[in-house]
Amino acid sequence: MKSKKVALINLGCPKNLVDAEEILGRVAGTGSTICQYPEDAEVLIINTCGFIDDSKKESIDTIFKMAKLKEDACCKKLIVTGCLAQRYPQELQKEIPEIDHVVGLKDFEKLTELSGSDHKRKLTSSAQCSDDWRNRIRLTPKHYAYLRISDGCDNRCTYCAIPGIRGSFHSRTIENILEEAQQMACEGVKEINVISQDTTSYGVDLYGKQQLHVLLEKLSGIDGIEWIRILYTHPRHFYPELIHAIGRYDKICKYIDLPIQHINDAILKEMGRGVTHADIETLIDDLRSHTPQLFLRTSVIVGFPGETDEHFAELLAFITSAKFERLGVFTYSKEEGTPAASFKKQVPKEVKEQRLKEIMIAQQKIILKKHKKLVGTTISAMIDEKSKKNGQWLGRTYGDAPDVDSKVIIQENHLEIGDITNMMITGTAGYDLLGAIVNHKVAKNAKEYLK
Repeated sequence: MKSKKVALINLGCPKNLVDAEEILGRVAGTGSTICQYPEDAEVLIINTCGFIDDSKKESIDTIFKMAKLKEDACCKKLIVTGCLAQRYPQELQKEIPEIDHVVGLKDFEKLTELSGSDHKRKLTSSAQCSDDWRNRIRLTPKHYAYLRISDGCDNRCTYCAIPGIRGSFHSRTIENILEEAQQMACEGVKEINVISQDTTSYGVDLYGKQQLHVLLEKLSGIDGIEWIRILYTHPRHFYPELIHAIGRYDKICKYIDLPIQHINDAILKEMGRGVTHADIETLIDDLRSHTPQLFLRTSVIVGFPGETDEHFAELLAFITSAKFERLGVFTYSKEEGTPAASFKKQVPKEVKEQRLKEIMIAQQKIILKKHKKLVGTTISAMIDEKSKKNGQWLGRTYGDAPDVDSKVIIQENHLEIGDITNMMITGTAGYDLLGAIVNHKVAKNAKEYLK
């Protein structure tokens, strides 16, 4: 029987990207042909995001757009999976009849059969942190990858729908994670980005205590891996051994993604964050004192129910004084099924949007000042791609995560994608930096890129 041509469209965060890579691996492993372009596919899989209103809208718009391919192209079957499918399976099937199948996060094994595979084999759900990484078809460039160490969440923040979508927190074993990381190194990966819903809680369910510092030490011993970046940490779950590990191991990028979400004690309590203004301030001081070269990224939510002008003023003042190197800001999204959706004193949309603008203006000034201070200094950077327009190279400093942070624009002829090199910052271009390679030297190990 002729194999099916299958294409996948992925939406959402890096955790969704890992799901997409596993889905493609499962489908390809049964003999189907993976197509780059949706227009060429007989079976089209959309891996949706359903976290907040904007992501839900993007997912719905994409489904409608791709549904037209059933009329205009060779698409015979449209399958919707991912977080939105997990959250609203009946609604999607009812409201969009062009969808042939809705597959939840715990039913990925169905995708091989639904996509037309002749081969039937028992596949474990990725929601159970399976070993299916062996079948992943990575969608990132060759030189970096995302390494998921756990899934689900037990934090129960009142605004967040993730526990209802992804389930309770569950870690992978250290051995399984190291095996995957070793395979990545063999495939040429130089940077691994450690992800989960809450990386700082890694290990509590399996080992009875937090083990991220142990995992990081072991990951640092893998030859070929030069950058280890920690994403999605929780301020309530930082602990001394982890703080020391970040400063101690050369391969760990001096970069921490630390979403504080707010700073006012009353709002933090209503959010269910389990920390106070003082806790966050102390943690940031500890992190910066142990790691002077640290790039600190955070995210905040404005317009949470009950947020007054005074609450927001406290947040704005803290952002101004804390001077985060990187920051994302979001307006509160009222998510059904979450406790905060029923809270009184919901903030009007126009107020939320105005507060977002004020945070972004304040952060823009901070970043521009920090970037100007970098001019004339040398910092390590990784080369990501060559611009198709002007022949320039685009890279990232160790203080910039893929896709979400700033870039470095480089004029240089003798570079290769994946190079880690020492670079002098020569100027700025908006949120991005301009750089020149120092002595055309490519760093061979983590100690060199820290010089």
